[in-house]
Amino acid sequence: MMLFKLAFRNIVKSIRDYMIYFATLVLGVAVFYVFNALDSQTVMLSISNDTREIINVILEAMSVVSVFVSFILGFLIVYASGFLMKRRKKEFGLYLLLGMGKGKVSGILLIETVYIGVLSLVAGLGLGVVASQGMSIVVANLFKADMTQFRFTVSGAAIAKTLIYFAVIFLVVIVFQTFMVGKNRLINLLNARKKAQKNYGKNPILCVVVFIIGAVLLGTAYYNVTVGFEDIFSLSDIGIEIIKGIVGTFAVFWSVSGFLIVVVKSNKKFYNKGLNCFTTKELSSRINTSVFAGGIISLLLFFTISILSCSVAVKNSMDKIIERKTPMDIQFTMSKPSAELTGETETKDIFYYFNEYQIDMNDFKDMTCVQVYNDSTSNMAKYTLENATDYFVSPDQMWIPIIHVSDYNKLANIYGIDTCKVESGEYALVSDNSQAAKLYSQALETGKTIEFNGNTYTPAYKKCVDGFIAMSNAENNMGVLVVADDADFSYVNFIDDFVVANYNTEDETKKASMEEYYGDFEFWEKLNPGDGEHACIDISTRIGLVNGALGMSVLLVFVGLYLGIIFLISSGAILSLKELSEAADSKDKYKILRKIGVDEKQINRSLLSQSGVFFGLPLFIAIIHSIFGIQTALLILEVFGREGLFVSIFVSACIILGIYGIYFAITYTCSKKIISE
Repeated sequence: MMLFKLAFRNIVKSIRDYMIYFATLVLGVAVFYVFNALDSQTVMLSISNDTREIINVILEAMSVVSVFVSFILGFLIVYASGFLMKRRKKEFGLYLLLGMGKGKVSGILLIETVYIGVLSLVAGLGLGVVASQGMSIVVANLFKADMTQFRFTVSGAAIAKTLIYFAVIFLVVIVFQTFMVGKNRLINLLNARKKAQKNYGKNPILCVVVFIIGAVLLGTAYYNVTVGFEDIFSLSDIGIEIIKGIVGTFAVFWSVSGFLIVVVKSNKKFYNKGLNCFTTKELSSRINTSVFAGGIISLLLFFTISILSCSVAVKNSMDKIIERKTPMDIQFTMSKPSAELTGETETKDIFYYFNEYQIDMNDFKDMTCVQVYNDSTSNMAKYTLENATDYFVSPDQMWIPIIHVSDYNKLANIYGIDTCKVESGEYALVSDNSQAAKLYSQALETGKTIEFNGNTYTPAYKKCVDGFIAMSNAENNMGVLVVADDADFSYVNFIDDFVVANYNTEDETKKASMEEYYGDFEFWEKLNPGDGEHACIDISTRIGLVNGALGMSVLLVFVGLYLGIIFLISSGAILSLKELSEAADSKDKYKILRKIGVDEKQINRSLLSQSGVFFGLPLFIAIIHSIFGIQTALLILEVFGREGLFVSIFVSACIILGIYGIYFAITYTCSKKIISE
């Protein structure tokens, strides 16, 4: 009973020491619960079976990510526990000096861990349950579900999973604490606070040189992944730039302590004002002893900013793309050999097989059929791109489909996109992929001609036309050649019958039923019995394309938010614990300042400056990294577009400043308490 009372008193007495530990636990538990309670948040939603399958895939992905997250949180909690052990070594030494055995000291730590664990789990689960209701709204919005059936929900499965995972983490903490108490001798525990951390000075000139090297590495990496991105041909090239960025980051952190003193000392008026001299040297000392932690935290924050911004931006872009590129309910495509290739006078078109397999054409309206020509041996179908890279085409000649201008305009009119005007002897290039369009436009601006059957075709436009033929859930039309109707394609090897249509009903229930029938694999098997009589008839439905994009985009958002917030919590907690450790080691310095007449206001201002720079430097470097990293990520994900990037960056900034600000405020408040002891 005595140990329980003592453990409780210790927690009350050391509440400020436990504040970061407790805040990290509460936030970790809440986030873990929210992302593992997605099943309870979607049960109440009125969604289709296809959407339910997508959600199940997302839930499985969240389970896998949760294992990774649990390792991060476990490391973080053990790291925070180590800070508390360091702060309380003298206390444990006094217990042993008074005759208490190491087993009882470990018992006190066990009870304290249980107290803190139970309290943080209760608080974290409470916060998680409340936050998950907001997540329900987010989920409903992402899946465009009906919220009329919304109700307050609690996931028993998520609570059980959270309790199990964190019970294992706390067990690891208890083993760690027992080991730390057992391995320390009494004399080491009693003299723990007298052992000041060694601070090795750095040669200022060497720091300046290393800083310049780091800046050059970062600068060249920034340039190569943005302006010089077209010269990057493989993942290994990107890997080299990433390595340069990592080395440059650590070089800057290693050198900035000495470089800071050189810069500040050069301004004598500022350096000798108030406590600026003391503040500068304290900052230099803190940065000097936190090179590895600072570099890691800067990279974690960079990943956080990039993941949050890009995932939300990709989601917003995919929503816009889907809205534009799925204007019809269904499309059919069948590639057939030309009459010249088969030696026949006429080949069977797609409608022949619709009739043979008894497809009810009354189910469709606004039906439009066009023919698209493909021939890998045709000079007409090859388009040389002098500046092409394997970013989207390899080698430098690309076979692209060809279509008559009247057929393309029929599709453009029904899709609601711009038509083309192509006269006899002219051609136009159509693409909705920005990188492909950029390369095509470079060729078109030079007046590039195409030779075909002794005739020369000149560009009808100086730029690539923004458009597409096939519905899709991405901007993946890498190029379509549009020519005048008098162009002869009797020579081509293959002709694609391309049909798009809407369902012939306005009733949403009937439309859903038709979608279920025509989008089902059984219908595909009906059109493609596998008897070899005809080429495969591909079928795409608007709902199928929407669901495919929806699943990927929502998964990106959830994984991005989950990992981003965990990385952010980790960064804030590590910085806070480092800052509190430095404050505890510097207590005697502040006592001396008080003895020589420095008032509390100046001391607090100095402490605020130190904490602000210590927290701000990794974030500042991470923001610079992110400016270029986000551009690179979006270049790689160009097919998804970059709609809503500003909004996603704003949302990410709010999340980062909110969580990061909580840790900064707690750290500054606790540091003031520590140095005033």
